[in-house]
Amino acid sequence: MAGSATSNAARTVARALVERGATRANPNLFELSSALEGRGIGRAFTKAGWRAHPMRYPETYWRLTRIKTRASGRSGEAYGVLTWKGRDRGVEEKINGSMKRVWDVVAEAAAAGERERERGPTLKAPPVVDANEEEEEGKSEA
Repeated sequence: MAGSATSNAARTVARALVERGATRANPNLFELSSALEGRGIGRAFTKAGWRAHPMRYPETYWRLTRIKTRASGRSGEAYGVLTWKGRDRGVEEKINGSMKRVWDVVAEAAAAGERERERGPTLKAPPVVDANEEEEEGKSEA
């Protein structure tokens, strides 16, 4: 389910870029981020290989933290925080393979749904009742 939301979001962004003549049908990370609000800072991006194998790479993506593009807008340096199989590394790193044309935008609603599904529902503990207290209350009332 999350894979289809991811690919739909990526297709929408890619289609908009192609329609305005800004890029190819399969954009690299720089081309994708340039089409997003705020240059894609704070957004999640995943590789096609990760998306194609959700059982092997569950919840694996890069969260873009900063980006430096060259004048062409198709290359540069991208930095982000890697979430690998649901575990956030917490350290900003240079994103390897950013020039490859294998990137997709992760739909934020799909990513949030995956996290919620993994956590499961929040359960409240039942109130603790001491059997001795119930007996004492019963005696005092009689």
